[in-house]
Amino acid sequence: MHVASAPAEAGSAPQDWTRQAALIVAFCFVLNMVDGMDVLVLSYVAPALQRTWAASPAEFSIAFSAGLAGMAVGGLVIAPMADRFGRRRMVVFSLLLMTVAIIASSMAASVAELSGFRFFVGIGIGTVLACIAAIAARVAPDKHRNFAVGVLQAGYPIGAMISGFVTAWALPRFGWQHVMIGTATVSALCVPLVLTILPARLPGTLAAAQKISLGEIVAGERKRSSILLWISTICGFMALYFITSWIAKLAIEAGLPETQAIIASAIYNFGAFSGTFAMSLAGTRYDIRKISWILLALTAVIFLIFGGITMPLAGVLVTAYLMGVALQGGFNALYPIAARVYPDEIRATGIGWAMGIGRIGAFTGPLIGGWALAAHLPLVAVFGIFCIPLLIAAASVRTIRFA
Repeated sequence: MHVASAPAEAGSAPQDWTRQAALIVAFCFVLNMVDGMDVLVLSYVAPALQRTWAASPAEFSIAFSAGLAGMAVGGLVIAPMADRFGRRRMVVFSLLLMTVAIIASSMAASVAELSGFRFFVGIGIGTVLACIAAIAARVAPDKHRNFAVGVLQAGYPIGAMISGFVTAWALPRFGWQHVMIGTATVSALCVPLVLTILPARLPGTLAAAQKISLGEIVAGERKRSSILLWISTICGFMALYFITSWIAKLAIEAGLPETQAIIASAIYNFGAFSGTFAMSLAGTRYDIRKISWILLALTAVIFLIFGGITMPLAGVLVTAYLMGVALQGGFNALYPIAARVYPDEIRATGIGWAMGIGRIGAFTGPLIGGWALAAHLPLVAVFGIFCIPLLIAAASVRTIRFA
């Protein structure tokens, strides 16, 4: 990789990697790790909280969906403000909001209280996800944009994996409250790093700040691609957050004890990292849309294998790993796809709308999964339900057009 030190011209993408650009993308990767920790920690402590509060899967799914509803608000309402007021400013605001809300979550005494606090955690996470994707797309050379936006998404499962291993060790020793406080501390520590590493005005960004309307997002040829992208994110999020919310519970249903189920969740996230990183590398050479739809369709097959075949521990872990590779590799490709659909001056807003609307699926996925588990459906039927949105997402991605 060639690294240059000359700054990019304002309003244009840099031609080669600068040291500052490489540092910014690497730090965005770290921020995505923190988001992964903050989202998945609830999935890991969910079995313990269900026992403590005597909550059924259907009741506890409200807490999952509240956080995801908050992520929709962050993506649709808060993230678009970054195109007007600055992406660094919105990232700092979001990290502070996440810190306070996670600490409050650790003090919750019921599913209702936890759900309210997780809604605000979700607002922060949804905003950060959209902003850092736009930041990476702006500072990266045009020929490496797919790689930059794709590889930072690999930070999310790495954070989730680290959180899983730490939770498996800390939960029986310190309790779920201290696990949450630990994730809040990590979010807080990122604030001074954001102020140090991310410049107030990114290299190559446009100086003018103006309000971006929905009409500009769907103007001209972008209308068709935007609608297909929204369908893809809704259906993809539905399957993704069904898994990420209930992965520990699903592993228990597959026959694993709780500690091994949490480890299986971490293995899934290692697969998610592997798939996302491989996708970002492949996206520099091959059509990112083709990579995405093939992986999403493959995930449907893996779902049926995981739900329909009784396996020993090693088989469950391998299948969980492959599920992570295919599902998150295919889904996370939607971020560089969205970055290609929208020009820089509306990119944060476009990505925010795509991922915000997609939270409809993120909100409903855990609810449907909780209902299916509470109804004691066969595991293969539970997974079969989510094969439908996966195939719809694959078909939609296949027909998206770039400008």
